[in-house]
Parts: sequence; structure tokens; C-alpha cells
Amino acid sequence: MDGEKIGDDILEEISRKLDAIIDKLNLLERIFLEDPRYADLAEPFRLTRIFLNLYGEPLKILSRLRLAESYIRRESIQKDEIARCVIQVLAMKGPMNISAITYEVKAMRGKASRRIIRERLKMLEKEGAVLKIEGKGKAKTYSLVEDMKRELG
Repeated sequence: MDGEKIGDDILEEISRKLDAIIDKLNLLERIFLEDPRYADLAEPFRLTRIFLNLYGEPLKILSRLRLAESYIRRESIQKDEIARCVIQVLAMKGPMNISAITYEVKAMRGKASRRIIRERLKMLEKEGAVLKIEGKGKAKTYSLVEDMKRELG
């Protein structure tokens, strides 16, 4: 377990450093956009910021996969193929609504229904693995619980 904790700490540190770099690039880009003397430099900084954001995405996915692995070890989830698929989908893709989750699970297993996915999401929500986020209108999005704590915190 110590190796996992060290790996999580390293991921967290890399993520913090990338966020700090992106914040500094955003500040420089604003300065360049406000001062006409630096107009030629704004575009390269914008592209650099976009590249760093892309670099950070695999780190987020890896972090969610590690979290998913801990949920999948739970006996109730381990025995339920659909629940495992739902956890894996949320780990790979991030927050999604029921329709998108159903589509992805169907792609993984060959079949899935919204009703069954909805039931599994309720079960996973009760177990504390998944969090329902109220969206606009009737839209509800689901996310892995720890993933949401990081985004909100």
C-alpha cells in the first residue's frame, strides 16, 4: 500500500505543478493581450497553455483509474459486471449522464439498458462510490466520489 500512496502523492504533486504553470501562462497571456507591444507573443503562449492542459489530462485519467481500482476491489462491485463497467467508464471518461454511461457500457459488454444502469448507479451512490450532480433541467451527471472532491476542493 505504501507504493500506491507514494504514486498518488507523485501524481498530486505533478498535477499541482502543472496547475501553477498554467496559471502563470494565463497571466502572461493576459499581459500580452493587453499590451499591443506584445501582441506577437500572445499566440505562442496560448498554444503552450493548451498543450499543458492536454498533458494534464492523462494524469487526471490515471488518478481516476487508481480510484476506480479501489472501488472495484469491493466485494459487491467485484461480483457485478455492470457495476464494474460503470466504474470503469466513469474512470476513463470522467463525469457523464445516464445515456452516455449506458452507451459506453454497451460498447464494453455488447448490451446495456438505461434501467439497469440507473439501478447500478443508485447502488453505487449508496455505497459512496458515485456521486449524482444535479444539472440544468432534468440533466443529472454522475462522477466517482473522490474525483468530485478533488475538482471541488
